[in-house]
Amino acid sequence: MPVDNELSPVLGIDLGTTFSAIARWDGRGPRTYQTKMGDNTLQSVVYLDPQNKDFLVGKLAYRKGLLFPENMVLGVKRHMDDASAQIKVGEAGVFTPVELSARILERIYADVAEQFPAGRFKSRGVVVTVPYYFKAHQCANTRMAAEIAKLDCIGILQEPIAASLSYAWQMVQDHPERDSTENILVFDLGGGTFDLTLFRLEKTKDKLLFEVLASGGDDRLGGMDFDECLVNLMIEKGDLKLTGLSLQDQRKAHQKLLEQAIEAKITLSSTQDAYVTVPNVTADQYLDTQITRLEFEKAIEPYIEKIERIIENLWATANLKPTQVDRVIRVGGSSAIPRMKQLLNEQIGEDKIWGNTNPALCVAEGAAMYAAYLDDREVFGIDIEIRTRTSHALGIETANGIFYPLIAANRKTPCEMRQIFTTDADNVTSLDINVYQGSGRLVKDNSLIGTVNVSGLPPMEKGKLDIEVLFRVNEEQILSVVVEVEGMRKAAALRFA
Repeated sequence: MPVDNELSPVLGIDLGTTFSAIARWDGRGPRTYQTKMGDNTLQSVVYLDPQNKDFLVGKLAYRKGLLFPENMVLGVKRHMDDASAQIKVGEAGVFTPVELSARILERIYADVAEQFPAGRFKSRGVVVTVPYYFKAHQCANTRMAAEIAKLDCIGILQEPIAASLSYAWQMVQDHPERDSTENILVFDLGGGTFDLTLFRLEKTKDKLLFEVLASGGDDRLGGMDFDECLVNLMIEKGDLKLTGLSLQDQRKAHQKLLEQAIEAKITLSSTQDAYVTVPNVTADQYLDTQITRLEFEKAIEPYIEKIERIIENLWATANLKPTQVDRVIRVGGSSAIPRMKQLLNEQIGEDKIWGNTNPALCVAEGAAMYAAYLDDREVFGIDIEIRTRTSHALGIETANGIFYPLIAANRKTPCEMRQIFTTDADNVTSLDINVYQGSGRLVKDNSLIGTVNVSGLPPMEKGKLDIEVLFRVNEEQILSVVVEVEGMRKAAALRFA
């Protein structure tokens, strides 16, 4: 079946914190679908109608939420580290972040399907993107959301790889016969997460090779934080008093200010100042003020400093100098903030900033290309190889809640490591090997990604029983854990990307 079949294509979905997008490969290039509202992106906003209990997703959900913010959920992606978290929506609705993410996926898919006669459109599979810095359970929760949305998830792809794939295809189109090697930095600053990934891209007439050299980021840093900084600045400049109001009135006031903060942030990307007017913040308060770009940049300075530290750590991890970067690809709406451009210009050079990709769409486009490639390896007439590295250390819990890493962060995959452990108590006949991912010294500061139970152990004095643990990460980013004790063997496969 041809990959550019309009009625049964494979699709790429960028499931974003603030905006999502969906695209397909049409045989000539990636093409982004429009939503039923005529936009290329869908606001990742969920609203539960209190009357009929129906869900709204997107721009209409956001508009409704301005009036009744207690019925709206923003930034669901930030909660994907806990699949069982209970998010209250309205008076009666309680949902997990996975369920709410599934609603966004359902809506963006339905916006495509509804462009065709009823029942005629059915995708053969989708690739959904995640930040490179997502941990195992966050990736697994994203896949679970796709399954709940009744989508056949054929792959999870890291967002910077998707963005680089979109860029690489432009290189193939522009210079099909030219061999080249470039170090590419993907600076992905979206609504809720920050991803920084350094690649080596090798292009020949027969192959595209992506090799991750280093990565860094923060899944709690993005445009939503900048918006809140602006809201606080507006409250300060307008001398507004929101304490003492009912919780519902506080939410409504905050939502009105937030809407204007987002507009002001966009305005300040092209001008030096923005006028902000909110006539009815509360029943007896209004806002009429001017905010300068300098004031905005000062308000978000703590986040800028954090981004700078992440960038500095990246150079140290990759053992590269900023001058060795050949190209910078900016991804995510917040990467367009002038202060971010200035930061990259100072670190790497203005002439290296690539401007031919759309920061809001290139992730969905790259995901669509990868979906087409998974569906048909011959689709591009060129082989694609992706070599990744572990973004976080992988290890187990030992005595007193200590995290013992077996595989370090930034290790090339595939890789493996084995280690001998022993018991810390007498006559242990069963034990749980808890597998964690992260960088903290204590397991409580890291993320549990699975447990391997071993039972039927021979009772022995503490310290006498050898327990061999093997970690193996393959090319598809699957972590295999094998535990061997006195001739017994227990194995488990834990998907961690």
